[in-house]
Amino acid sequence: MSLVTLFRRGVMTVSGRSALLVTLSFISAAVAACQSDKAARVDFSDTPRNYVAADYNDIYERWTRHEFALRDVEKALEVWVTYKSWDFREAFIERYATTYSLSDADRAKLRAGQMNAFHEAYEFHMVAQSANYKWNDLEKSSSPWVVTLLDALGHELPREAVTVRIEKVPDAFEREFFPAKTPFSTTYSVRFVVPANSDFAGIKSGAITLRIAGPLGRVELTWRS
Repeated sequence: MSLVTLFRRGVMTVSGRSALLVTLSFISAAVAACQSDKAARVDFSDTPRNYVAADYNDIYERWTRHEFALRDVEKALEVWVTYKSWDFREAFIERYATTYSLSDADRAKLRAGQMNAFHEAYEFHMVAQSANYKWNDLEKSSSPWVVTLLDALGHELPREAVTVRIEKVPDAFEREFFPAKTPFSTTYSVRFVVPANSDFAGIKSGAITLRIAGPLGRVELTWRS
């Protein structure tokens, strides 16, 4: 007999219902914890992978974080952020090369370009939306949002280290490679260049956290090895 039937027939007592709710809450919390831990554990190394195009979706999910900041009952900012690690870029290269039928020479050029980009900066693909479109303005110098990057040791890159710009790419391309896009979202490229002689350890510290904070709320997204 199903739980729904028991409720309808009045067989399940108040105490039984309470126990059930506690059990369901425990299960939900356990599932959420497992999902959170799975999402948090990543491989920052730049060792070669043997990915094929079909692996891309799983790798994209592994490196994408989703969070939102509430203001009253509205979402002041909701973001889906993909850290372009070398692991992610390896999968991207295979998916892109297959999608566009690249020659071996063009694939090699793509790989070299991705490797250079990986070593030049911490780069993130961000899809963002807000209940009020005026709040979704991270690229502006007058934006109420401040975007920073922290390592596991608490070192934070200065504001002048980050560049946030709107990324304009074909809709079909974005839906293929970054499917978090919605009709109401804006896509940003977020890049942090570590200054010379900086104490910032980045991925070598074992974790990085992207923080978006301001008077409207705060969002923190973490990638942890």
